[in-house]
Amino acid sequence: MKFYEKYPQLKQKSFLSKVLVESTYSTMALENQHVSKIKIIKIVHTILKERELNGSAFFNK
Repeated sequence: MKFYEKYPQLKQKSFLSKVLVESTYSTMALENQHVSKIKIIKIVHTILKERELNGSAFFNK
């Protein structure tokens, strides 16, 4: 079974973005690295947009 077959909701950009933001924010908080959630949202959005423009799609359009 392929990764996206097991977790089809990760093909949705909004869901993937939310998972990345939450996991990054919580991991950094556990390590006492306080970064604002807004900054993490901006970084995740930028990376996903960059990947989308380069043709490395994480999700269906």
